[in-house]
Formats: sequence, structure tokens, C-alpha cells
Amino acid sequence: MKSCIGLPGVDKLDQWGYYLLCGFALFSNLTIAGGNIFLVPLVLVFFLRMASKRDDWRLALPDRRLTIALLLLICATAISALCSVDPSKVGKVVDYYGYHMLPLYAVLLMVREKERLLGIASCVAASFAINGVAILYEGIVQQNHRADGFAQPMTAAGFLSMIVPALILLCMTGKVPQKYRLFLGILTVLGIVSLLLNGTRGAWIAVAVSCTVVGFMAVQRKKRFFFGLLIAVFVFGGIFSFSPILSGRLATIGDMQFQSNSERILLWKSAFHMFEDHPIVGVGLSRFREEYQGGYILPEAKEPHLDHAHNNIMHMLAECGIIGVSALLIFWLTWFSYGVVSWRKMRSVAALVFLAVLLGSFLQGLTEYNLGRSFVMKVYWLLLALCLQWLRLEKASLYKGIG
Repeated sequence: MKSCIGLPGVDKLDQWGYYLLCGFALFSNLTIAGGNIFLVPLVLVFFLRMASKRDDWRLALPDRRLTIALLLLICATAISALCSVDPSKVGKVVDYYGYHMLPLYAVLLMVREKERLLGIASCVAASFAINGVAILYEGIVQQNHRADGFAQPMTAAGFLSMIVPALILLCMTGKVPQKYRLFLGILTVLGIVSLLLNGTRGAWIAVAVSCTVVGFMAVQRKKRFFFGLLIAVFVFGGIFSFSPILSGRLATIGDMQFQSNSERILLWKSAFHMFEDHPIVGVGLSRFREEYQGGYILPEAKEPHLDHAHNNIMHMLAECGIIGVSALLIFWLTWFSYGVVSWRKMRSVAALVFLAVLLGSFLQGLTEYNLGRSFVMKVYWLLLALCLQWLRLEKASLYKGIG
């Protein structure tokens, strides 16, 4: 089908989209405002591209199961918003699943060459490296115990929870071309040191568990995997034992009297009380802060001005009830199973990175509401999009070779 009269050609729009995605990726770990400089015009380019060749969106959609799971999640949150005391919050649905997800939509529609996918990924890596150097400066030179670079501590932790496991798994598989391995190794070490200096315990657990789970899948020789895991335990055990700050931080993970832990438990109790009072659709999308501060805060709570539940599942349970949390779990399980099946069928490194990003974000989201952090979620959707498109291109190449 030809482009509509008066609109730029498809190739030109795809090229603009690629440049704008690269610009966003360069600022993705550094500043929201810098990223928006490129995302705002990308909205226009994206819709022009949709109008230019109207049937392409059907081909751009990922696997049908992924699409259905995502649509269920969007519908569940929209229903919750419409049924709440403030239906105007339905606009947040457009924000969460429209603008925040624009990198995913744009990559799937407009980026169809591996070289361009690699270009965008390289820009993300550069942004991650710059923020990592800033974290090292803060942590080592300025002695900041919660180093975060250009972002807030929990935002930086969100990036680290997704990207560090992906980097470690890329190193483990050995499938990266020789010319990129030195840079990959340096970036991985930088990411691990940044993770330690950031001091976010939920991110530590997320990276450790996701690397173990996905690494077990990736390594065929299980004896080698367990040997490597044992070495990692000894190395990081030594690092923590020689650092009073890190060991002290680690020791607080199981301490329920520790302020951060006890406050989270109180938040989760309040969230569950919201669910008990509004079990089907919750208190309404984006209404946690109003409801929490308006009556659900417990007398023992010491931080009365919190605006989220510090847990994706509990936050969704409170705001969107059983339909929302069910849709969220279906989304995660569907997308994760897609990654597992893709890995088993194709042995593609893109499937491993896809799984690492999903699992790292999910696990960190058990102690933080990262679904509500636009800074983190834009990078999340961009990383998933790059993996999905890479898998699509590899499948097409595989089928072409068989044919």
C-alpha cells in the first residue's frame, strides 16, 4: 500500500523515528526532561507513520498472546478509573499505557533493521555508563551511601535491576561478537559496582535472583553454572564482609524493626484494607495517595505523606481491585512464558535479555512501586521492545532460511 498523499514517505518517517529513539535512549538513564525532548516529537512522527501506511500496525503488533495480555491490563485499569469516585483519572491510562509505552510502539512499528536496534541499544548503554560513572563518583569520592547519579536512589535502582542482569547474562552466554566484549565487560563491572553503591536492597535481591533463574536456563552445563554461582557467592560475600556499610545494609533485609521494613508492612496493610473495602475495582486508578492520607493510614505509621504502596501488586490490589491485580499477573506470566518459549525454540540471546528485564523489574517491584515511575517504565518498555523486535527479525531470518 502506498503512503497517503501529502505525508512523508515511510522510509523517511522510519528514519526520523530511529533518530528520535536514539536521542531518547541517550538521555534515558539521565533525565526525564532530556528524554521528553525526543519523545514529544516522536508522538507526531509515530502517528504520521500510522497514517502513512495504515495496515502496518497489524504487522507491528507482537505475538497475539502478548497483545491480549496487555489489552486486558489496559482495560482493567480503565474500568477501575471509570468506576472510582474520580473518573477523570482515566486520563492516567493514556499516560501509563500510551506515552510511557511510546518507545515500545515506535520500535515495533518503525525499527526493522538489526543495525538500528543495535544503535538504539548502544545509546541506552552509553546513558547507563554515564549514570554509572556519576554513581561511582558519588559513592567513592563523596561517600554517599545511597549513590544515584543523575536520578533518585529508587529510580537508579529500577534501571540497575533491569540492566545489570541483562549485562551479566550477555557475558555468561558468550554470544556477543568479539569486538563488543571488552566494552560489555567494563559496562557489567560498572553496573555491579553501581548496584552496590546505590544501596537499594530490593535491587540487590532482584539482580541476584533474576541472574540465578535466567542464568540456570542459559547455561547448558549445570555443573559449570553451580561452580560459577559458588564463586559469585564467595566473591560478594567477601565484598560485603569487608565493607561495614554494605554488610550493615544487608543485615537490615530481615529486620522487621528496621524503619523502612516496618513502614512497608504498614503500607501493605493499609493497601489490603482498601482492597477489603473495594474488592472488585479498588479505590480507583491513581487514587492511592488520597485514600491513604484520607483515612487508611495506620496510627503506627511514621511517614504520613507517602503516595504509593512500595509494592506493585499491593498497589494494584488497592487501586484496581481483583480485576486489576489479576490482569497484572496475567500480563507478567504471559510475557515471561513467551520469553521462555522463545529461548527454548531459538536459543536467542534476545530472549534471555527479555527475561532478565522482565524478572528484574518484577522482583524489584515487590518492594517498590516502579510501575508508577515514568522514568523507569519508559526504559523498561524500550528494552522489551528491542528484544521483541530482535526476536521477530531472527524468527523471520530462520523461516526464510528454512524456506
